[in-house]
Amino acid sequence: MLELRGAKVETTDNIPDRTRSFASGKFDKISAVLALQRPDGHIQLDFPAEDAIDLQTPRLDAPESTNQPPTREHDIDSKKQLTAKLDSDLVSVPPLMSICILIVGTRGDVQPFLAIAQRLQRDGHRVRLATHAVYRDFVMSHDVEFYPLGGDPKELAAYMVKTGGHLIPTKIETLTKDVPRNRTMINEIVLSTWPAVSEADPDGGGPGVPGPPFRAQAIIANPVSYGHIHVAERLGVPLHIMFPQPWVPTMAFPHPLSNLAYTGNPLKRNYLSYKLVDLIMWHGTEGMINEFRTEVLKLRPIRNGDLGSELLLDLEIPHAFMWSPKLVPKPADWGDLYDVIGTVSLKEAASVYSPSPELEAFLGDDGGPIFVGFGSMVLADPLATTKMIVDAATQANVRVLIQSSWSDMAGDLEIPSNVFFIGNCPHDWLMPRVSAVVHHGGAGTTAAGLLAGKPTFIVPFFGDQPFWGQAVVSAGVGVAPCSIAQLTTEVLCKAFVGLQSSELRTRAEALRDVMQQEDGAEDAVRSFYRHLPAQDMWCDLDHQRIAIQ
Repeated sequence: MLELRGAKVETTDNIPDRTRSFASGKFDKISAVLALQRPDGHIQLDFPAEDAIDLQTPRLDAPESTNQPPTREHDIDSKKQLTAKLDSDLVSVPPLMSICILIVGTRGDVQPFLAIAQRLQRDGHRVRLATHAVYRDFVMSHDVEFYPLGGDPKELAAYMVKTGGHLIPTKIETLTKDVPRNRTMINEIVLSTWPAVSEADPDGGGPGVPGPPFRAQAIIANPVSYGHIHVAERLGVPLHIMFPQPWVPTMAFPHPLSNLAYTGNPLKRNYLSYKLVDLIMWHGTEGMINEFRTEVLKLRPIRNGDLGSELLLDLEIPHAFMWSPKLVPKPADWGDLYDVIGTVSLKEAASVYSPSPELEAFLGDDGGPIFVGFGSMVLADPLATTKMIVDAATQANVRVLIQSSWSDMAGDLEIPSNVFFIGNCPHDWLMPRVSAVVHHGGAGTTAAGLLAGKPTFIVPFFGDQPFWGQAVVSAGVGVAPCSIAQLTTEVLCKAFVGLQSSELRTRAEALRDVMQQEDGAEDAVRSFYRHLPAQDMWCDLDHQRIAIQ
């Protein structure tokens, strides 16, 4: 039973089969209370008290331990493992392909995939990065093909900030105005994924001049591009999901949208949070997805018994998670299908930035100011936030460099000499020149600060940002996070002081030294190649060419 109004009890008898087998096999039967409409719009997942679980617990698909001698099935499994190894060896030099990368999100979400696209191009593949139209110049300036996806990233970010990332908003204005508009944008994104993988860029040869024909032979996507698995099915091509936040079930930590606390302990409720959030999200998109499948792709609809919320799991779609395993280790209950590949960064960005003399002077040679920036987040009251930052900096007696993006944070305020404003500036150029960082906790910004070895204070707005806020604290390189809604001058002043800790700086620099040895783009491509169905892709006559359907 699942009802979208109020709180209802959900026992394991009503949870989908994959979750029920988890709850009743190795573990005692459990019950969960799913409260979907708290006054603040959060979903609330409440579970009975439980003890932390040793993550060495066998995975769902692990066979029961026996003392019986090997059987014929054991021999078959061994042959499968050998075949998998041979496939892995073959795919180390894959056939040349046309690859489409589908990305929905902010500029910070897009940037790592430019690095992956460039790495794939060096191997000879044709790569198209399909994302929002506003990023056309940004993508093409890095010599990567482009295709415009639907949706406005600024409007999407504003919606997430306005709702706090809540799955079920409760404000009347949000429900009557913002939710319908957001659904319209999601539908625009979904519809645009099909031409993105199958048609020429309408402006690829210049304004109004189509580019060369394109048809994807493999797809890389982030999960919030929604149409990925459906267009891959229509084309009959491999799909690989890549994302800088956890998105598949694990006991190690909860789903970023579940509103469960990050305890640091492996718990059953963490695992189930992914199932329940996916189910809620599927209920919100099922209609538009099935219309897309039947009307555009000419595929059959996904029926109720198909568990549409679990397609990526049931079809064993490989995932690569884009963060440093030193910061957040790969959970022990993620199998071979899921890789943690390290931080992916676009290293070329810094070489094209020339700072103004005023910025150079403000950065100085005394360790630098504290960086404060909220990326693509849209602030409800930018000037009030700026006043809070200025007051906190004055009380803490620190210098602060404020980066404003979509929110005008300066206005007509009187700015003291210990505060300086900056516009767009590559993080890999700027971060090494500051003493500490304060930001919203986007995965890319978090990685940029840690790659520069800077103590971190995260002010999360929504989504995975609280996850990264807790991650930097657990790693000993940050101070306790505070949500933007709860941020005050006093809290910010305390954070500014805490960021000056020499112990924090030493640990941040040690983490930097490890992360700088990682090559996330290289490992992303290696993960992509490793999971390709090699034997089904090669031309029988020429193993340097892909088979034509």
